[in-house]
Amino acid sequence: MKNSITVVMILVVGVFYLSAQSDDGQMKRKDLKEEFHQSLSEAQKTELDNHKKLREEQKSALKATFTETQLAIVNDKEISKRGKKKALAATLNDEQREMRKKNRAVMKEKYNKFVASLSEEQLKLHEQLREKRRKKGKGHKKDQ
Repeated sequence: MKNSITVVMILVVGVFYLSAQSDDGQMKRKDLKEEFHQSLSEAQKTELDNHKKLREEQKSALKATFTETQLAIVNDKEISKRGKKKALAATLNDEQREMRKKNRAVMKEKYNKFVASLSEEQLKLHEQLREKRRKKGKGHKKDQ
């Protein structure tokens, strides 16, 4: 009986310990993101906001071309984000593929322009954010 209580206590302590580590890492990333954002000039902040707006516009424009089947995939709550992306890629027509390709090229160009405008210190913060994002498992393929 004592052994089972001891095992349960160890498990509970272990779960709390791992939970606390996860929250701590999330706070560090949030602080780093805030520090990066504060280091940006007004022009850089505007450029970043425009980048986000453009991404949303492109996403909406592509979604406006979706067929009923594609919309059903997007609205399916049981499919993961990755699963939706995979399923949609298989159903895109040539026009949609070309639109997606152009959108990616424009976004990459804007991103590279933004990164080129960063100072050395800002660039270090930016790279730290990218590394934390990759470690979290939400990163994208490395730039080629």
